[in-house]
Amino acid sequence: MSLKERFKNYSNLREVFWPCANGIKYSSDKPHPLISLILGEGNRTMEVAIRTDKCVQLVKDENESWLREKVKIILEDEDVSNVSAALGEIRAYGELIWVWGSRIESGKSGSDFLIDLDGKIIRIEVNTPQHRIKRHTLKHESFGTDKVKGKVFEIFPFGWPERNIDTVQGEAVSKLAAIKQKEHQFEENSINILWVDLKDPMLWILDLGMEQFLPISAFREEITSGAFWNAFYAKKGTYVFDQLSMLGLPSRLYKMEYDGRFWSDSIIDFVVADTRTDHVVFQNHKRDNEVPKALYQGLHRLFNFNLELSWLDWPKRGYIGIRVQQELDRIQSYKDAFKIDE
Repeated sequence: MSLKERFKNYSNLREVFWPCANGIKYSSDKPHPLISLILGEGNRTMEVAIRTDKCVQLVKDENESWLREKVKIILEDEDVSNVSAALGEIRAYGELIWVWGSRIESGKSGSDFLIDLDGKIIRIEVNTPQHRIKRHTLKHESFGTDKVKGKVFEIFPFGWPERNIDTVQGEAVSKLAAIKQKEHQFEENSINILWVDLKDPMLWILDLGMEQFLPISAFREEITSGAFWNAFYAKKGTYVFDQLSMLGLPSRLYKMEYDGRFWSDSIIDFVVADTRTDHVVFQNHKRDNEVPKALYQGLHRLFNFNLELSWLDWPKRGYIGIRVQQELDRIQSYKDAFKIDE
């Protein structure tokens, strides 16, 4: 099926990008985020394309001039990371409009988006994490028969461990904790939201699993730490498990050499993880900031908001810090829990 025919599946994307998108240069070695999105046949990619199409419609109806600027970047910029980021901003803007409509303002006072709720300024900055280029994929030997053959690839989107003390999950925690680390787009007296777009199917061949938003989880007699949760809530000295064996077998773990983002004087109040299936929201338990009820309510109305995985100090306030410390204590206690007594 041609690119033109594929665009027919997404009416809003077709309206703003076709026929100019036909001139985009791409190949299997140098894929383009928009073309990969449109041509993708798997359910994961098509779901992202459908939601991106909806966000384009919402943004077009609300702020067509802003959308034209992003379309120009997507069509003309040769840096695919800039293209990926522009698509992420369109998705974020659309999701914000989905909840707050025309109250969302774009491109003011340094941050990507801004909203005034009950006299409190909320600033939103969008980031689409880009993978490390080197050593993020391992290819294994082919298997099968002459008629049916297959290959196995291991994908490490946040990089392969460089030192003996590093682990795969530790690398992921480090990369996620460093997103927008300078925080210069935010202001101390505002409520600041870091919006992390994790939808780009060219970057995420497989989803960042929901278990990555848990402190720890168990599967097949092993305990693993959630990279996203630990990136923000873990502390220096917290153990991050790639594989903690429940059978007493050798395990792979990393001991945090730094504090997670929320422990390091960050002025970010909330992090929103925008995944293919869910919106997960983490609140900074160290920030002493008066958050309007309307913001909490709006965050709950995000498309596919995941209440079970989100960490919010609302509607019962004052307990999130206690919950975080309890989880950290639980993680530490697991470190030696399955050692076999000699």
